[in-house]
Amino acid sequence: MSICFGTLLLIVSGIIVMISMLRWFEQTRDAVDDQNWSRLMLLVVAPPAVWMFAARVSAGRPIPIAKYEPVRGFGGLPKGGIVDPTDRTDLTAAGLTTAPSRPASAPARQMPEDGPPPGTPAEFIGLPNIPPKKAPRAVDPEKLAKLKQKMKEQGMLPDE
Repeated sequence: MSICFGTLLLIVSGIIVMISMLRWFEQTRDAVDDQNWSRLMLLVVAPPAVWMFAARVSAGRPIPIAKYEPVRGFGGLPKGGIVDPTDRTDLTAAGLTTAPSRPASAPARQMPEDGPPPGTPAEFIGLPNIPPKKAPRAVDPEKLAKLKQKMKEQGMLPDE
């Protein structure tokens, strides 16, 4: 049991020492960059003091991920249909395949205007329909008086 505990203690202390060393180098660099010489002297004299200062580097993602934007459609298929991936012109130049049969005047792909993707239901197009706020309910003075009396009896409100 003591061997297992000793091994576990050795592993944990090794991890803490490694993290402390990383923080020490970061903190000394920050102290020199900020010309904070008293902080640098403290870190040199007492290295465990790195735990007194906040780290600039934190766990997790340092840069926030980009805002999600849904993929928009690119219109219908071209008139020639879907081209087989093995039917490429670079293979034709090498003499490995025959030239693909394509129409002479293939229309250029047009990017759709800035709008919703095809097939979007009508209720999702445009601004959302937000229902109007309900009017606040009127306070019943009789119920309010009963509640105040009950709170006074329980000692929640001071006697006036």
